[in-house]
Amino acid sequence: MTSIHFELELLNFNEKHMWTVVILIILFIVGKFLYDRNQQTIHVGRQGGMENKYKILVEKLMGGHSDTRIFQRTMDSLILGVSNAGGSTLFELLETFGNVTITWEMTSPMFGKHKLKWTFPEYMDQLEMYNQIENDLDKYQKNAINTSPFRDKR
Repeated sequence: MTSIHFELELLNFNEKHMWTVVILIILFIVGKFLYDRNQQTIHVGRQGGMENKYKILVEKLMGGHSDTRIFQRTMDSLILGVSNAGGSTLFELLETFGNVTITWEMTSPMFGKHKLKWTFPEYMDQLEMYNQIENDLDKYQKNAINTSPFRDKR
Protein backbone atom coordinates (compact mmCIF):
# COMPACT_ATOMS: atom_id res chain seq x y z
CA MET A 1 0.00 0.00 0.00
CA THR A 2 1.41 3.36 -0.98
CA SER A 3 1.53 6.24 1.43
CA ILE A 4 -0.87 8.29 -0.73
CA HIS A 5 -3.40 5.46 -0.69
CA PHE A 6 -3.02 5.13 3.08
CA GLU A 7 -3.49 8.88 3.58
CA LEU A 8 -6.63 8.87 1.42
CA GLU A 9 -8.10 5.97 3.43
CA LEU A 10 -7.20 7.75 6.68
CA LEU A 11 -8.80 10.97 5.41
CA ASN A 12 -11.95 9.06 4.40
CA PHE A 13 -12.04 7.34 7.82
CA ASN A 14 -11.61 10.67 9.66
CA GLU A 15 -14.31 12.35 7.56
CA LYS A 16 -16.82 9.61 8.40
CA HIS A 17 -16.01 9.88 12.08
CA MET A 18 -16.13 13.66 11.95
CA TRP A 19 -19.78 13.50 10.81
CA THR A 20 -20.54 10.98 13.53
CA VAL A 21 -19.04 13.31 16.14
CA VAL A 22 -20.96 16.33 14.75
CA ILE A 23 -24.23 14.39 14.84
CA LEU A 24 -23.55 13.20 18.40
CA ILE A 25 -22.82 16.77 19.53
CA ILE A 26 -26.06 18.02 17.96
CA LEU A 27 -28.02 15.19 19.59
CA PHE A 28 -26.42 15.99 22.95
CA ILE A 29 -27.33 19.70 22.69
CA VAL A 30 -30.93 18.95 21.69
CA GLY A 31 -31.22 16.33 24.45
CA LYS A 32 -29.82 18.72 27.05
CA PHE A 33 -32.24 21.46 25.97
CA LEU A 34 -35.23 19.10 26.16
CA TYR A 35 -34.09 17.82 29.57
CA ASP A 36 -33.65 21.37 30.93
CA ARG A 37 -37.02 22.41 29.51
CA ASN A 38 -38.66 19.44 31.20
CA GLN A 39 -36.94 20.28 34.50
CA GLN A 40 -38.21 23.86 34.21
CA THR A 41 -41.77 22.63 33.65
CA ILE A 42 -41.50 20.39 36.71
CA HIS A 43 -40.05 23.32 38.70
CA VAL A 44 -43.00 25.61 37.82
CA GLY A 45 -45.46 22.77 38.42
CA ARG A 46 -44.13 22.25 41.94
CA GLN A 47 -44.86 25.91 42.60
CA GLY A 48 -48.49 25.50 41.58
CA GLY A 49 -48.18 26.45 37.92
CA MET A 50 -47.87 29.87 36.36
CA GLU A 51 -51.19 31.15 37.70
CA ASN A 52 -50.12 30.44 41.28
CA LYS A 53 -46.44 31.32 40.95
CA TYR A 54 -47.24 34.74 39.47
CA LYS A 55 -50.51 35.22 41.34
CA ILE A 56 -50.00 38.89 42.24
CA LEU A 57 -48.95 39.84 38.70
CA VAL A 58 -51.80 37.84 37.14
CA GLU A 59 -54.35 39.48 39.45
CA LYS A 60 -53.05 42.95 38.56
CA LEU A 61 -53.12 42.22 34.82
CA MET A 62 -56.60 40.67 35.06
CA GLY A 63 -57.89 43.71 36.94
CA GLY A 64 -57.44 46.00 33.95
CA HIS A 65 -60.77 45.13 32.33
CA SER A 66 -63.89 43.34 33.56
CA ASP A 67 -63.91 40.98 30.54
CA THR A 68 -60.32 39.82 31.04
CA ARG A 69 -59.97 36.05 31.06
CA ILE A 70 -57.36 33.34 30.74
CA PHE A 71 -57.18 32.04 27.18
CA GLN A 72 -54.48 29.39 27.57
CA ARG A 73 -52.49 27.87 30.39
CA THR A 74 -49.67 25.37 30.40
CA MET A 75 -47.25 24.49 33.16
CA ASP A 76 -44.82 27.21 32.03
CA SER A 77 -46.97 29.74 30.17
CA LEU A 78 -50.16 31.70 30.54
CA ILE A 79 -52.09 33.86 28.07
CA LEU A 80 -54.68 36.27 29.43
CA GLY A 81 -56.47 39.35 28.24
CA VAL A 82 -59.51 40.64 26.38
CA SER A 83 -60.63 39.76 22.88
CA ASN A 84 -63.77 40.90 21.06
CA ALA A 85 -64.92 42.32 17.72
CA GLY A 86 -63.11 45.59 18.50
CA GLY A 87 -59.74 43.88 18.81
CA SER A 88 -57.69 42.15 21.44
CA THR A 89 -55.23 42.94 24.19
CA LEU A 90 -53.28 39.92 25.38
CA PHE A 91 -50.49 39.28 27.85
CA GLU A 92 -48.39 36.15 27.56
CA LEU A 93 -46.33 35.09 30.58
CA LEU A 94 -43.61 32.57 29.75
CA GLU A 95 -41.17 31.03 32.22
CA THR A 96 -37.75 30.89 30.53
CA PHE A 97 -34.83 29.40 32.49
CA GLY A 98 -34.75 31.66 35.54
CA ASN A 99 -36.70 34.51 33.97
CA VAL A 100 -40.27 35.34 33.14
CA THR A 101 -40.91 36.93 29.77
CA ILE A 102 -44.08 38.96 29.43
CA THR A 103 -45.36 39.93 26.01
CA TRP A 104 -48.15 42.47 25.51
CA GLU A 105 -49.85 42.35 22.15
CA MET A 106 -52.68 44.63 21.09
CA THR A 107 -54.52 44.19 17.80
CA SER A 108 -57.16 46.65 16.67
CA PRO A 109 -58.84 47.17 13.30
CA MET A 110 -58.44 50.93 13.79
CA PHE A 111 -54.97 51.16 15.37
CA GLY A 112 -53.28 48.06 13.96
CA LYS A 113 -50.89 45.76 15.81
CA HIS A 114 -48.69 46.75 18.72
CA LYS A 115 -46.32 44.64 20.78
CA LEU A 116 -44.00 45.12 23.76
CA LYS A 117 -41.91 42.58 25.65
CA TRP A 118 -40.28 42.48 29.08
CA THR A 119 -37.99 39.96 30.74
CA PHE A 120 -37.67 39.88 34.52
CA PRO A 121 -35.86 37.55 36.94
CA GLU A 122 -38.41 34.92 38.00
CA TYR A 123 -38.29 35.91 41.68
CA MET A 124 -38.42 39.69 41.18
CA ASP A 125 -41.14 41.44 43.16
CA GLN A 126 -44.31 41.05 41.10
CA LEU A 127 -45.62 44.52 41.97
CA GLU A 128 -42.38 45.97 40.60
CA MET A 129 -42.88 43.93 37.43
CA TYR A 130 -46.42 45.23 37.11
CA ASN A 131 -45.39 48.83 37.76
CA GLN A 132 -42.69 48.61 35.07
CA ILE A 133 -45.19 47.14 32.59
CA GLU A 134 -47.81 49.76 33.46
CA ASN A 135 -45.32 52.64 33.11
CA ASP A 136 -43.95 51.36 29.80
CA LEU A 137 -47.45 50.82 28.40
CA ASP A 138 -48.50 54.29 29.49
CA LYS A 139 -45.48 55.86 27.73
CA TYR A 140 -45.99 53.71 24.64
CA GLN A 141 -49.69 54.54 24.36
CA LYS A 142 -49.12 58.28 24.86
CA ASN A 143 -46.49 58.19 22.12
CA ALA A 144 -48.82 56.20 19.85
CA ILE A 145 -51.63 58.71 20.41
CA ASN A 146 -49.33 61.68 19.75
CA THR A 147 -48.16 60.19 16.46
CA SER A 148 -51.56 58.84 15.40
CA PRO A 149 -53.13 60.26 12.24
CA PHE A 150 -56.49 60.03 14.07
CA ARG A 151 -55.63 62.49 16.84
CA ASP A 152 -57.29 65.88 17.14
CA LYS A 153 -54.67 68.43 15.96
CA ARG A 154 -56.30 71.59 17.35
